[in-house]
Order: sequence, then C-alpha cells, then structure tokens
Amino acid sequence: MSKLKCLTTKEVARLCRISDASVKRWENAGLLKSERTSGGHRRFRMEEILRFQREQGLGLKQSHGDESVKMAIMRQYVNKYFSSSEFFHSLVAGCEESVINILINAHRDSKSLTEIFDEIVCPAMRQIGEFWFKGDISITQEHLATRTISNALYKLRHTLPVPTMTDRLAMCCAVEGDFHELPTHLAQMTIENEGWEVMNFGANTPLYSLAEEVLQHTPHIICISATIINDVERLSRDYKSFTEQLSKSKTLIILGGRAFKDEQIRQRFPAKFYVQSFAETAEITRSL
Repeated sequence: MSKLKCLTTKEVARLCRISDASVKRWENAGLLKSERTSGGHRRFRMEEILRFQREQGLGLKQSHGDESVKMAIMRQYVNKYFSSSEFFHSLVAGCEESVINILINAHRDSKSLTEIFDEIVCPAMRQIGEFWFKGDISITQEHLATRTISNALYKLRHTLPVPTMTDRLAMCCAVEGDFHELPTHLAQMTIENEGWEVMNFGANTPLYSLAEEVLQHTPHIICISATIINDVERLSRDYKSFTEQLSKSKTLIILGGRAFKDEQIRQRFPAKFYVQSFAETAEITRSL
C-alpha cells in the first residue's frame, strides 16, 4: 500500500470537516472503506474519499486554496521530501493568505527580513523549481507558486516598519534571458529595508539599457541577478561594454544568484561583490 495515496483518520476528518470520531463510526458501519497498517492504524485511499465526498456532499471546497484531497496528497509528498512542508504546500496550492500569515508570523517572531528570505522563501522556491524540472509538479503549479509568493511579498512589504531613509539609490535587475523576477523583488525589499531608494527593472534586462539608466541616475550600487545565463559569450561581451561605460562612475556592482556560484563564470563577469544570500546584500548595503 503506497503511503502517498492514503490519508490518515485525522486528514480525512479535516477534508470532510467533521470529527475524527465520525470518520471512525463511518468506517465501522461500512460506509467508508479503509485499510490497516501493520500497526493497526486506519488508512483511506484517495479514490475512496473522493467517492464518499461526492455521495455525501461532504468537505466540498468553498474557495480556491481550501483543503482538498489532491492538496492533502500533495502535502504528504511534500512532507516526505521537504522540511518546510506547510509553506511549500501553501505555495503549490496557491494559498496566498496562508503564505502571508507564515511570513508575517516569522517576522513577528523576531526573524529578520533577510532570514525570512534566505531560510524560508528561497529554499521553498528553489525546491519548487527542482520539482518542476523533475516533472513532479506541473508548470502551472510552478507559475501559481511564483504568483502566490509575489503577491504575499507585496503584502508583507506594506506591513514592515518604515526605515530611516538615506539619500542613497540602488538599482536591481536580472540579466537578459533570465526571466526570474523573484530575486529582483527580494533584493529590492532587502535594500529598501536599509533605508535606500530602489529602482527595480525586473527580469530580462539588457545591459545596454541598464547602462543608460545608470548614467542618468548615478546610483550608488547596482544589484544584478542571474539564475541562468543562456549565452555566456554574448552576455560577457555585453557586461564588458557595460562596465567600460561605467568606468568613470563610482557605482558599485553586486552580482548574485546561482549562475555566479561558478568560479569560471565569475572570471568572465568581474565585480567587487558576489553574494549568495540576501543577508550578504544587506550587510554590504549597511557598510556603504
């Protein structure tokens, strides 16, 4: 019997919105079929719960993001492979309110903004990307999770205390060909939390366009993210031209993201700072 295809008595009770005792009574009366583990515990197949729900009209979803059999099965899968199961499950299910509650509660429990990003948000989204790559979740689920975390971060941003503002300006973007928006949003929130103003150009930003903005606004730092680099040769040429245009500027370049973990890539994209966490980004920002 596959554990991932069966639910416990407590999970069935939650899905049907009734007590554990009611589930046991239905099972004893033969209305709901179960199987037993070697330890004698009841386990209910997904197909059996779906049949029973349809016949009895129990536990029907009231709105998107409510519990469902499918999402309960997904949670079991997540519990097996990922430690932050509640947050991960809420992202995949598109439960925006649950996601924002987890983030806000973490902040109220004295977690810093960068700890929330580095320890909660990034590991979950990285795992979602890996699950999608392996085919364990669909592209639509990955898109739903990305949209959910983006909306939740927007709400979190408006609950944060307003920092003492400085006169410093930063710019954020992801390199051309990289369509990951999330790192730029996290960088923006990290730097804004230090009292800086931030211009965020988002994903897929050509460096020649970024150079125009830098020369016009003269920011103190530029944060460039790269999760993937599709054409290293072309981008490295663009980056060389970009840095040459900025050679007379005092603007500091910070490169971050998975692509810049590779030492060979770093050699092609020289910069004063390489970061692999938002805590590092905040520390550099505070030091300037």
